Amino acid sequence: MDEVEYDYYTMLATLYDKQDLRQPYLQHTMPSSNSQRIGAIAETRFVTECLERDFEPHTPTTPMPWDYIVHCSAGDLKVQVKSTTTKRQGKYYSISTGSGTSTKEHMSDLVDVVACYAAPIDTWWMIPRSNLTTLVIKLYDDNTSKSKYKKYQNNWSIYYE
Repeated sequence: MDEVEYDYYTMLATLYDKQDLRQPYLQHTMPSSNSQRIGAIAETRFVTECLERDFEPHTPTTPMPWDYIVHCSAGDLKVQVKSTTTKRQGKYYSISTGSGTSTKEHMSDLVDVVACYAAPIDTWWMIPRSNLTTLVIKLYDDNTSKSKYKKYQNNWSIYYE
């Protein structure tokens, strides 16, 4: 990259850094909803976690029922990333396994792993898709819980097996 091109990109980055996204005129042009932003944050954190573990996460080039294909020791796993920001009844985090806009249909059986992220506690559950039978996953983060998903909390072993 030559010096002129570098200066252009530096100037462009500085311009974006100084932009105040809270201005009313920008709020109407932002196409994403709050839930889409929360999902994007979870997916970004998932990619970061994968890269830190020397896995290679790849996004599909065409719409698929999974978010990533993760190349890892266990092979190529198709992963659906789900996230939540709210603790229900002060006891558990709830994640819907519904697909797309329908919460009545389960996600595809083609998915190998459901990566569930509870943002307030920065915690992951890596649940094999074959172990999901309900439309709602209840994730308990306390140590006294007998939740059937407790063994998947912060457990990335499925990518090494």
